[in-house]
Amino acid sequence: MLGLVGYQLWGTGLSTAAAQADLKAQFATSLQMTTSETPLVPTEVPTTSDTTTSVPNSVSPTTTLVPEPVGSASSEIERPVIPEFSSGDVVGQIVIPTIDVDFFVVSGVGVEELRLGPGHFTDTPLPGQLGNSAIAGHRTTYGQPFHDLDQLSAGDEIFVTTVFGTYTYAVRDLTVVEPTDYGVVSTTDPNIATLTLTTCHPKWSAAQRLVVSAELNELLSDPVLRTENISDEPTEEIRTASSPSESNASMSAATTLPAGTSTTTTAGMLETEPSQPASTPTEPSTGTLQGEQAFSAGWFHDSTALIQALIWTIVLIALRGAVTRVSARRKSWWPMLPISLAPAVIGLYFLYVNMNNLVPPNL
Repeated sequence: MLGLVGYQLWGTGLSTAAAQADLKAQFATSLQMTTSETPLVPTEVPTTSDTTTSVPNSVSPTTTLVPEPVGSASSEIERPVIPEFSSGDVVGQIVIPTIDVDFFVVSGVGVEELRLGPGHFTDTPLPGQLGNSAIAGHRTTYGQPFHDLDQLSAGDEIFVTTVFGTYTYAVRDLTVVEPTDYGVVSTTDPNIATLTLTTCHPKWSAAQRLVVSAELNELLSDPVLRTENISDEPTEEIRTASSPSESNASMSAATTLPAGTSTTTTAGMLETEPSQPASTPTEPSTGTLQGEQAFSAGWFHDSTALIQALIWTIVLIALRGAVTRVSARRKSWWPMLPISLAPAVIGLYFLYVNMNNLVPPNL
């Protein structure tokens, strides 16, 4: 039992430390690719020279059709586009100076993802986007990224760096909720950028969830991300639902809208509402199902691990019995004890791994 506790507290931390080193290198590469490559949005600013030459003299120059500006043209050109994240990909880096947190965040909140470090709920916006971005992390195992989350107080700063920039959030409040209250990671106001951190509560238990809510400080952050700057591929149904002509018509309409219309508001709404096929509007996305399961998962959530743990327990008992019988016949523990040491260590390792899979993902 002591060996299992030691493995959970320190052994799992070693694997997370190694994973974090790899994620650090991956993130550095992503930053370099972002600054060196040129897939930009838009790739060039549309001109209106043809339109202005075809306008009759009777038309006032103020009626010339121009694309609606969203920020400065230069800022749009410099904003990079990155592909959609796969599970386990590095999303960014989270730093909380108050409690000494410095970890790289991965995409996804499944068991395997949270072993690498804090995980981003894929059904929520990315850090730096409008809406509520949610991140989960272990509290007592796998590096304990959120071990001291309860020590935060209102006003403490949380820094999240992605390939788009660095975003500073200020803690608003801390709450304790039930494992079934998955709604705490949902967006309540699509017009502001917020951040939610979740972990198990209290320490060494999965009875409840500790939730830290924070709000973006725009004065200390890079510009808020627009939806079109992030390559979130739509589902196949949505991709085939609209024809190229419809897409072109939509683009044309967007470029002829005068400034101050609802185009910006629509973009903000898209940032917080996950795309779903029109035929199944109420069907939850894969990210939502994974996130909800990880948020509410408790002890013995992995039935496969339970079976494996029982198998390795039987193997170790059989090994001990064999060593005891042979040693009794020889009236000496030599050489059976050193011979059985390696198989025993291997068996204990796999037993600990599978027993560790039975604990809650956020523990």
